[in-house]
Amino acid sequence: MYLIAKSVSKWYPELFLIISVIVYWALTATLVNPVAISLLVLLVAQLRFKNKTFGIVLSFVFMLLSFYMLLAIFSDIVNLDFFYPRGLLMLCFGVLYFGGTAYFAFVLLRKNNNTINERLPIGND
Repeated sequence: MYLIAKSVSKWYPELFLIISVIVYWALTATLVNPVAISLLVLLVAQLRFKNKTFGIVLSFVFMLLSFYMLLAIFSDIVNLDFFYPRGLLMLCFGVLYFGGTAYFAFVLLRKNNNTINERLPIGND
């Protein structure tokens, strides 16, 4: 069981972002959502091919989308007449959902942007 958890742990960022896109797709209540479909295809392709450059670009896209949505939530909260019941729910759910998405996008960036040199130094290298 430990080996399964350890082998899946390196996929946590991609798996969380896939679940996040599926939740987004379900909350839009449309069957054909081209944004969600394209994000799912890109994430599955990243899981399959593990391209570092593509992973870095994908993580920046998710971070920018998350921060944009956080700003949209704050903008909606400012326009509310009463904060307490609805605004508090929007703030809590939005910060947790989009903050978690931004965190895992950052983890994906760190995973794909390792600066460890994989070759051994030879001589005065």
